[in-house]
Amino acid sequence: MLKCIHKFSPHCLFPWLRALCLVSTMTIGCLNPEVLANPIRTPASTRLCFISDLNGSYGSVNLPSTVHDAMAQVQKLNCGLVIGAGDLVAGQDSTLTDSHLRSMWDEFNRVVIMPLDAGGVPVLSALGNHDASAARGASGSFLFQRERNVASEFWKRKLQGTVSSAVEWWSQEDFPFFYSVRFGTTGIVLIDGSSAVEVRSRRAWLENQLTQMAAHPSISTRIVVGHLPLFAVARGRERPGEILADSRELYELFDRHKVDFYISGHHHAFYPGRVPEWSRNHGTVQLALGALGDGPRKLLGEHAVPARNTLTYLDINESMQTIESRFSVKTLLPWSGEHLSPFELPEALPSLDGSGKALWLKRFNFNSPFPFP
Repeated sequence: MLKCIHKFSPHCLFPWLRALCLVSTMTIGCLNPEVLANPIRTPASTRLCFISDLNGSYGSVNLPSTVHDAMAQVQKLNCGLVIGAGDLVAGQDSTLTDSHLRSMWDEFNRVVIMPLDAGGVPVLSALGNHDASAARGASGSFLFQRERNVASEFWKRKLQGTVSSAVEWWSQEDFPFFYSVRFGTTGIVLIDGSSAVEVRSRRAWLENQLTQMAAHPSISTRIVVGHLPLFAVARGRERPGEILADSRELYELFDRHKVDFYISGHHHAFYPGRVPEWSRNHGTVQLALGALGDGPRKLLGEHAVPARNTLTYLDINESMQTIESRFSVKTLLPWSGEHLSPFELPEALPSLDGSGKALWLKRFNFNSPFPFP
């Protein structure tokens, strides 16, 4: 196990806490019962920045210019951690050679990870269908096994450096497809949502992770990250196969275990929402991310909100208790840095779940204004 890293942060997330900002300590290594007993460790920043759907056309090595714009914005945001929701490269093409696949991941490394690594900002990500699709053939084998192999190779190499230097591993046996970490007081579970049904293979594992995190005193925020959403948000993606198949069961699992957010990509449109009648315990919010690469999509329903690339980040106020007051979600345009008002979004979307059942997805409003931008 590597030694602890001590880092002084000159910034504090909340203005009234600036005078109290001290040295933060992160311990590196695989989590075990001894690690679970460790005291809480506070990261330099409790701001989480999210990236998703960076890819261009099938097989393209170069990332779109909007991704470069987004990364320039990320550099200004004092992120404590960057989390991806998948589709970081442009795969899902069986004709691509291993060499070509590695070139795409090398470009992602150059444009995204290396600049963040230089600033001491770690990167974690779930995998999307263009990274390592979990689609299976009639025999049950993965149709894109080579892409899964190359993606696994890339992230396991990163595990030795960028990833493992800033998080405490809760579970990494099936990294990078299903794994979980602790980042300060935030527990994060990343699942293989690159197909509608793959999460079924690790449902017991997922429930076990959430049970532990809900019960552990060092975890006050819980986040699950996967590529496909629980509910449709974008035009052209409102059909089974583009949504996690067991969406209601998964939502109820998250709600029961006090998951604050399910972070998703794939639909290429930003919308924070939940189904109120399903929110019986905690009120888990689905935070659907906009695309940073090609193909932003319009939200479902009749409204004037345009399709656009967006970058989203989340601030955590650990002194508050409710989701409404504890979290502040901001979204901006990558090329200009202009922040968008959440009240531009429709109050509700005519949506559907993974079984094709129609429902209304209600916009979730965060009533805490801190800090802005």
